[in-house]
Amino acid sequence: MEENVKKNGKKKLNTEEKWRIYQEASMPGAQVGEILRKNGMYPAELAKIRQLVEKAAKEELGRNKYRKRPLKVDYNEYEKLKIELVANQKALAEMSQEYLILKKKVNLE
Repeated sequence: MEENVKKNGKKKLNTEEKWRIYQEASMPGAQVGEILRKNGMYPAELAKIRQLVEKAAKEELGRNKYRKRPLKVDYNEYEKLKIELVANQKALAEMSQEYLILKKKVNLE
């Protein structure tokens, strides 16, 4: 049985098929009606594909490729790192105090 079939019997198009149809329909002199019939599509579906392509193009062109993207970290990993940071800061503060005490003892003797 065809796995890419909707409940109404129409075939679901994958990304590559949508892109191919978009390019084919965008060619100068293209017979859009014929392309749609051949692929079992309605004009509204092609309009939706065109909107998606335009939106994606605008997003990509508007992006500053040199700007650093914020890293996405899992919440649990973030909490774990936060606890580790606090522990490291506490250990550093204790070591700094010990260093100052030792330094004073060395200078006094």
